[in-house]
Amino acid sequence: MNKKELRQQFPITQKFTYLNHAGTGPLSSRARKVIDDCLCIYQQQAEFDLDDYWRRIHNARLIVARLLGAQCNEIAFTANTSEGIFIGLSNLPLKGGDKIIVMDEVFPAVRYVVDNNFPHLDKIYVSFAGRSGVDVVSRYLDDHVRVVVVDYVQYLSGSMIDIDELGKFLHERDIYLVVDGIQAIGAVECDLSRGNVDILACGAAKWLLGPSGIGFVYVNKGLWQDLKKIHTGWLGADWRDFYDCSKRPLMYEDARKFEIGTRNVMGILALVENIQIILELGIQHVHNEIIVLKNRLREELKKRGCTIITPESGPQSGILTIQHPESNRVFQRLIESKVMISLRSGNLRFSPHFYNTVEEIEFASRQFDPRYY
Repeated sequence: MNKKELRQQFPITQKFTYLNHAGTGPLSSRARKVIDDCLCIYQQQAEFDLDDYWRRIHNARLIVARLLGAQCNEIAFTANTSEGIFIGLSNLPLKGGDKIIVMDEVFPAVRYVVDNNFPHLDKIYVSFAGRSGVDVVSRYLDDHVRVVVVDYVQYLSGSMIDIDELGKFLHERDIYLVVDGIQAIGAVECDLSRGNVDILACGAAKWLLGPSGIGFVYVNKGLWQDLKKIHTGWLGADWRDFYDCSKRPLMYEDARKFEIGTRNVMGILALVENIQIILELGIQHVHNEIIVLKNRLREELKKRGCTIITPESGPQSGILTIQHPESNRVFQRLIESKVMISLRSGNLRFSPHFYNTVEEIEFASRQFDPRYY
């Protein structure tokens, strides 16, 4: 599939130069068709045929697992990142007085979950500020630290944690690693097969191109036997024999036990249709395309005197954030020119994806020319 064909899958390109995938990813035409097909089923026959339903859910789980380098039953579908983080932290075998180290720069989706739950845990907020995760965490370790919680990619600066390195370091000390993956998954290669991450939560709404209101949580198979059974419900059991509800099938012993009730089938199927596009292209190809565009953008904005706050060295995410003395005016200029980015804490954040073009990057950069300010 060439770039022109790809862009046809994203009608938003007809109206906008859309460089805001770290904010909200636009739905593909393929995913829209899947949603329309689901609505037809609901309208014409009320529900999916049971065998078809289980087949679709199983295949969807396989597709998510393939993207992550995980096993099928390490995946549970959720509503969003926050739910996945809550599931992970609620079910780890922790006790009163245990310590949890939390990246101070985490997105509110994580911060609010940690702040307002788990009163029995001692929470330590630590700035990572683009430094090595191992270097940061090692300064705060003692016998009571049991969990570290990080953003895979920091939502503002775009700095990226080496979660493999950090997880290996923590596991050697019997410490769990919990990751918010929403700013990474779909834009960077992620291989969880090494088992160095314990929990990874991700929503669909950003780099996975939607829709909103659906996501997943990865639960490392090495944890299954030790996890509690909090946030479980009747659909966390094997109900393939659905015709006798007087039976009480056993709960799944894997990640599926955390799917507590009726699934968002439309959301799940639309999400995995977008993932299929990424897998067809290859996640490494997707990442390379993003980095080419990001590097060109960095070069163009440097020429125009912008201060780049996204690290140039180290592992690269899809985010490029800059400071500009007239950031509010520039942001309005970009909106008027139908260039969609994010304004965050007075900074301008760009986040191109695989279907964007160099021409779009150049057009966005020209909006910074001095004649406009």
